[in-house]
Amino acid sequence: MKHFIFWALGFITLWAGLKLFDDEVILIVSALVGSVFILAGLIAAPPVLQIPIEIILVLALFNVCMQCIQRSDRFQ
Repeated sequence: MKHFIFWALGFITLWAGLKLFDDEVILIVSALVGSVFILAGLIAAPPVLQIPIEIILVLALFNVCMQCIQRSDRFQ
């Protein structure tokens, strides 16, 4: 059950980084911290849940990368 807490903290951190902050450094740090929380949840989770959560994490981090690229384009 503790893996759900880590996943919630991780995905909330990722969401907060994307929606609340405009600075790329804070966005990247929040993505790393969120990923660490999600990884801790994966370690504690049963194997059946690990693959779907890993797929969601990869999609979320891809979204963070796309946000950074879009934000850097407006400064050029």
